[in-house]
Amino acid sequence: MTTSKALFGIVMMLALSASAQERTDGDLQRGQVEALRRQMANELHLQAFDLLDELVYSWTRGSPFPVDTAVIVADVTVPLGFGSGLETLIENHLTDLLLKHPETRVRLAHCPTCSALTVHSDKNGTVVARGIDSPEFLKQAGKVTGAAQALFLDFEAEGSALVLRARLTTLDEQLTITFARTLSSSTTSAALLRSGDHLVSADDARQEYLDALRQRGPTNVPVRLQLIQFHEPNEGGIGMVPLVWLQTGVELNFSEARDWSGSIVVGGTWVPQLYSGLMVEARINRLLTGTAASLTHPNLYVFLGGSMSVISGPASLLMRDDIPTVADLIASATGATVEIVGYPAATVGLDLRIGNRIGAAIFTQATPSLSGSPNIGSYFDLGITKIQTIGGEVTLWF
Repeated sequence: MTTSKALFGIVMMLALSASAQERTDGDLQRGQVEALRRQMANELHLQAFDLLDELVYSWTRGSPFPVDTAVIVADVTVPLGFGSGLETLIENHLTDLLLKHPETRVRLAHCPTCSALTVHSDKNGTVVARGIDSPEFLKQAGKVTGAAQALFLDFEAEGSALVLRARLTTLDEQLTITFARTLSSSTTSAALLRSGDHLVSADDARQEYLDALRQRGPTNVPVRLQLIQFHEPNEGGIGMVPLVWLQTGVELNFSEARDWSGSIVVGGTWVPQLYSGLMVEARINRLLTGTAASLTHPNLYVFLGGSMSVISGPASLLMRDDIPTVADLIASATGATVEIVGYPAATVGLDLRIGNRIGAAIFTQATPSLSGSPNIGSYFDLGITKIQTIGGEVTLWF
């Protein structure tokens, strides 16, 4: 009896485990299907917008009407499975385009009963239909809305393409077609993503993309404003003043992806009665946010660099291995003596760029030759070297 219960328990555990595994597999499959559906819906939305852009663009080049004409949106149909959500997006986008482009001479009129259910009875029977499908409604639609034309937009998925069939008809029982055009968008072609207030032809849109890419050449000219702050001095020191550098040079991108780049810049600084100086710096940059630089989102880089700077003036006395006297400072300020100090620095930092046109960076520097100065402390002691400075910079690229 005990053995039978044990076997029964094992069988039940196996059955429950199999059921749980089946539910897990089902949930995983449903999640994959839903993710695929969202991806297809996004692509379909872009293609539908692109076809609407093309239709309204053609009207801006040649209006279907000689004068401003009131038009109602009689019907919008979309592929099966996308429903009212896509229909709403299409109607909103169409309204936005026509309001921004009065040269089309198409003026939208409000038709509250076009999509409302209506009931019509005669000797042949009773018909329940939308207002736009009711013959009795069509007789009065023009008078009620003030419109003379009706616009029908039919979106259909045919093979690998989304097809738009657009028709303008008279607003009567005959629905005489006054304008008709069919547009097709292949799923192998990316949507043009034209701006609603700047419609251009497909060829012009592609040319704009090419021009934008050509402007992103392999070389750029950075103009950079940099601030370097030294750590507070050890006990008894005076304290080094911050350094402000204005730099420019050239930056080279090693690939079209802009994931690796290098730069060489020269800089100068001058603060009256304090210091003046020159510097040269080389860097290498590595993209952290993806495999290729984005045109629309900020890009974060990490960079390593090395520089050589030369400083003269009273501030350079603070870089020596001793504490300057008052006489030393007066002599340097009056020009009686000229103190020149050169020091190398190793730099590591993060650089956030927007459109490769403007950027902001923070960094730290190790300056081994200044480690003996009592006027400069250290933020971090790494054993083999010390981090004596931190800094920030703003860069413009041309």
